[in-house]
Amino acid sequence: MRLLITGAGGLLGAYLLRELVNREGILTWGGPGGGERFGRRLRPIDLTDTMAAATAFRDDRPDVIVHVAALARVADCWRDPQKAWNTNVTATSTLAELAEKTTARLVYVSTDLVFDGEHAPYRETDEPMPGSAYGRSKRAGEDRVLAIPRSAVARVSLLYGPSLHGRPSFFDEQASALRSGKPVTLFRDEWRTPLDLVTAARALIALAMSEFAGILHIGGPERLSRLEMGLRLAKFLGVDPSPIKAVDRATVPGTEHRPRDVSLDSSKWRACFATLPRPGMDEALRLLPRMS
Repeated sequence: MRLLITGAGGLLGAYLLRELVNREGILTWGGPGGGERFGRRLRPIDLTDTMAAATAFRDDRPDVIVHVAALARVADCWRDPQKAWNTNVTATSTLAELAEKTTARLVYVSTDLVFDGEHAPYRETDEPMPGSAYGRSKRAGEDRVLAIPRSAVARVSLLYGPSLHGRPSFFDEQASALRSGKPVTLFRDEWRTPLDLVTAARALIALAMSEFAGILHIGGPERLSRLEMGLRLAKFLGVDPSPIKAVDRATVPGTEHRPRDVSLDSSKWRACFATLPRPGMDEALRLLPRMS
């Protein structure tokens, strides 16, 4: 089986490649810069270039695609909604058409931010009502994918863990600030069901290898605020939590509405993939790759 990972050079993509390091038939598409991860060359593909994507697809002939590539920073999508649409919707439509023509299986990584945050916990049957340009683009991408046979949409919750691709993540920056005693401001009234990157990668691989079709929520076992997550991280690092300042969302100006609570109900995922471990944050922090 030939398994294609798009966005293989990104935060989640690197964790997928780490899990697949010893497998044959893994195809990796990265951004225009290309590069290498875990001994695999990343084919530099601009997915918004329909012709280039089609050519690469014909060359690689994947049987299964895990579509991770996205413009995922909420602020970036707000600043350039057209780029967000081109990356998260148009490029996804191209992949969906290519997959349908070749009967390849397509697994699309979506987000908990397709919900408005007012009716958590959210099940797969709940109606998405995104409040951001990012959420709207991912919601539209979902529709494109679900229109083809054998496809799956994985709505993944807030992910955490150290970066494996050389560019610091928010998690890395927060850990660095806590170690150095710098002030860290965190919301006490914004909740998610956070999931570590190792578990997320394993869940997506298991989903890709299965025959599951439709929507699946993949979130962690705990509903935590941003503040609670920061305190858990400080405890794990063995540092003084006093630099952490708790604030309300309303006190911090933002570009777009921040949803209050987009916690996911992941009971369907647990039922379908019952043997896959789903650690809480305290345990997951101990299992993550060593943080620098």
